[in-house]
Amino acid sequence: MSKQIFDYDRLSSKIPYKYAVPIAVAKRAEALKEYAKPYVSTPDNNPVSIAFRELLDGYVRIKNEEILRILLPNTK
Repeated sequence: MSKQIFDYDRLSSKIPYKYAVPIAVAKRAEALKEYAKPYVSTPDNNPVSIAFRELLDGYVRIKNEEILRILLPNTK
């Protein structure tokens, strides 16, 4: 059995910002298509898969994560 590429539950536990993950993956995938070199490889070599894996493995991170904290709801 191959290693699962999209482990969104694990990623959302690391990055609790619901909308930041898809935006970060999309921006990184665009960079991979245009000019960037990937830090990891995936079986399908799809830029979205690679971007997701890089974010999950910590090779890339979301800038200004402190600003995103205001998006978290204040619940008790």
